Amino acid sequence: MISRRYDDDDDDREDFDYDPTYVQWTTSDGILFLPAARTIKTLPPGVYEIDSNSNTGLFFERIPVKTEGLIRFPDTNSYKVLEEIQKFWDRESIFKDYGLTYKRGMILYGPPGSGKSCTVQLVMHDVVERGGIVLEFGDPYLFVDGLRALRKIQPDTPVVVIMEDLDSLLESHNESEILNILDGVQDVYKVVFLATTNYPNKLGHRIMNRPSRFDKRFRIGFPSGKARRIYFEHLIGAAKVEELGIDLNKWVKDTDRLSIAHLKELFVAVVILDDDYRSAIKTLKAMKEDVNDKDYEGSFGFKGDDNDDDEEDDFYD
Repeated sequence: MISRRYDDDDDDREDFDYDPTYVQWTTSDGILFLPAARTIKTLPPGVYEIDSNSNTGLFFERIPVKTEGLIRFPDTNSYKVLEEIQKFWDRESIFKDYGLTYKRGMILYGPPGSGKSCTVQLVMHDVVERGGIVLEFGDPYLFVDGLRALRKIQPDTPVVVIMEDLDSLLESHNESEILNILDGVQDVYKVVFLATTNYPNKLGHRIMNRPSRFDKRFRIGFPSGKARRIYFEHLIGAAKVEELGIDLNKWVKDTDRLSIAHLKELFVAVVILDDDYRSAIKTLKAMKEDVNDKDYEGSFGFKGDDNDDDEEDDFYD
C-alpha cells in the first residue's frame, strides 16, 4: 500500500490556515444545528482516503505522501503511464464532443518490488501538481458516496483513483459493485482509475480483457542495465562512487533481473552498513523470487512494448 507519514510539522498539512475551534453552525434540515469549525470551499490538492463514522458521517482523511526524490526514467513504461494520463487530461473537450464518459482505466502489473508503487507515486505527484485529488480505493460503497459528494462540490477537479493490489480488492469486497464503478454505472467523470497487481492471472478476462474497465495495461518488470546505472548513481552520488571505489559496471552487471527493492538493499548493505559486496549480492540473489511474468501474458493478450527484447531500450524488460 501507499506509504504514509504523519508528522506534526508536515508541510503538506500546513498549506492552508485552519482553526480547530467552533466558529459557526451547520444544518442539513433547518431543525438540527451542529457547532462546526470554519469551512473551506474545496479540498486542497492531495491524497485522500474516504471513511465514515457514527459521529461525523462521511469524511475525507488527508494522507501526507512524500514524492520528493522520485526518479523519472525516460523511454520506460513508467514514463509512458505518465504520458498517457497527461494526454487524457488534455482531451476533455473531445470526449464531450463524442458523448463519451470522461474516464480512463490503467493496470500496472509485474513482479513484486519492480517499481509499480514508484510509478503510482509519480502519478500522484503529477495530478496534485495540477490541482487534482488522489483517492485511495477501499470499500466500494464508501467510494461511491465519497465521489458523489466530491463531484457535487468540485465537479471539475481531476481525480485519480488508486486501486493497489486489485486482485485482493476484488476478493475482499463486492466484486460486482467494483465492476459497476469501473463500467461507469455510477456518476464517474474526469477520473483515472490506476490499478496495480502482482498476479494478473488472478483477475481473469472480466478485468484484463474489458477495455471499458481498464483500457491500457503496462508491464512493470525488472529494470534494465541503463536504469540500474541511473538508479545507483542517484542513490550513491557520482562523487561517492569514485570516493568509495565502487565498480559501477560490476554492480550493474551483477544485478541483472533484480528488482528496484533489491537494488536499494544492495546500496544499504554495502554503502551504509559496510557489508561485503560479494556476500550482499549472494544473499540478494538467494532471496530473489524469480517471477517470469511473460508466462501468463499470452492468455490475456499482452503484447508489451516493441523494444521489450532490448534491455537497454526499455526500463522494464
